[in-house]
Amino acid sequence: MIRSIIKTKHRALSIALGALALLGGSSCENSLQEKVYSQVPTDDFYKTLDQAQLGLNGVYNYLWNDNYRDGQWVTLGDVTAFTLIGGGSANGSGDRSGIQNEWNTYSWTPDAVELVTAWDYFYQVINRANTLIDKMEVADFQGKDKVLGEAKFLRAFFYFNLVRIFGGVPLHVKATTDLSEVAKPRSSEEEVYAQIVSDLNASVTLLSPLNKADITAGRATAISATALLSKVYLQQRKWKEAAAEAKKVMDAGVFSLFEDYENINNPDFQNGKEHIFSIQHGGNANSTSQMYQTRMIYLFGPPAQTINGVNVQFHILKDLVIFQARKSFFTESPDTYRKWQSVRQKMPYYYKNGTKELVRDTVTMYAPFLTKFHRIDFATGYLKEGVNYPLIRYADMLLTYAEATNETDGPTPQAFEALNQVRRRARAAGTAFEQAAKVYPDLKGLSKEEFRDAVLQERAQEFVGEGHYRWDLIRHNRLITTAQANGVTAAADKHNLFPIPTQQISRNSQLKQNPGY
Repeated sequence: MIRSIIKTKHRALSIALGALALLGGSSCENSLQEKVYSQVPTDDFYKTLDQAQLGLNGVYNYLWNDNYRDGQWVTLGDVTAFTLIGGGSANGSGDRSGIQNEWNTYSWTPDAVELVTAWDYFYQVINRANTLIDKMEVADFQGKDKVLGEAKFLRAFFYFNLVRIFGGVPLHVKATTDLSEVAKPRSSEEEVYAQIVSDLNASVTLLSPLNKADITAGRATAISATALLSKVYLQQRKWKEAAAEAKKVMDAGVFSLFEDYENINNPDFQNGKEHIFSIQHGGNANSTSQMYQTRMIYLFGPPAQTINGVNVQFHILKDLVIFQARKSFFTESPDTYRKWQSVRQKMPYYYKNGTKELVRDTVTMYAPFLTKFHRIDFATGYLKEGVNYPLIRYADMLLTYAEATNETDGPTPQAFEALNQVRRRARAAGTAFEQAAKVYPDLKGLSKEEFRDAVLQERAQEFVGEGHYRWDLIRHNRLITTAQANGVTAAADKHNLFPIPTQQISRNSQLKQNPGY
């Protein structure tokens, strides 16, 4: 869908790309040096729906950037929350369990590549969205409202990422076309959140009524805007508002849980009934082109290793590994069907290293690995590229509703049912793989505090590798105590936010660094 738009063609149409780079960093010079084959001034563009759609595709295109494609969001959201270990660059097939990099020790600095990338890419795509929004607000053709609604959703999404990472950031809601417009002070967190909420409310209106074809195409919809709004309210601890928005999604009857957890990341079921909004894969449908366009599928799964004196591998391609599951997280997670489909230390097959000889035998690896995105084509030995990255799932809405309701009204029957729906799916209830209820029973009779703990534990297990858990812990003031419990004695309140990249402060004298950095 959106990846089919060739980047150079988008640049050739010059959708204020020079201005986009003003807000970016390392990619600025490269984009200015590329050869332009044709150029259409921005004022002469966006005259038709087709042109507007091309511009919108350019905004979607930026979802699949280094931050998500290369696992940087997982480093920020999972490694620093102690469900995974690793982060940083790949190191071949080595064991990551003893790694002591900045993300595992809370010694990150303002020069960290992951933070520089997040600022650069998110502001570049926000400026693309701003250009499109500016033009659609004065355009006069049928279909412009839908384009406007999707653009506002995407702008809200990226500002939500920025405010969670850095706190208050400069608010740019008009396209930046001149260097003089770049230098702005940081807005407060409250101001940034207010803009996000405004954009999402507008998006709900502009994208109504729901077009179900947009769901299967992986595009933003009125329901995805409502779902994101519930997450925004939840992070602000606006519990009643979060529960209300999540309930709207639940009551819409459009989304539900996959019965089989395995299907969440199975490319045969992409943009299915649980996928409220996902990043569309960077490869070629469900094929195995042997290219590294979808790099996350190579960074998470188990690498080649020696087991019982035999050199084995679990796919036929270059080995990369950045992440492992933390052994403590793995051992403390109940042995549910969901656990087997997300993190495991055993594999039911292997290839003899350097060959395509498949051996169907269960082997124990040197560490547990995140396997939820690992989809093998046994006929070729290559990993399937067509694996989307879920950003909002229906399970998130159930757990958002359960958490928010508990914070306002205690653990109501409705909150228990929302939580227990996710737990029942974890043991594959209603499928051929169903486990006995005693393996992972429905919960009842918990206090408000016990229910809060149960929801957070559920989120850790349900969304491991999806970059959620750091923000879950912060929401309940538990990130620092969790870090300290995992041996990070240096963890302090300042680590609830990441530092503003040094290069941004050097370029914008109005930016002030976060306290403690």
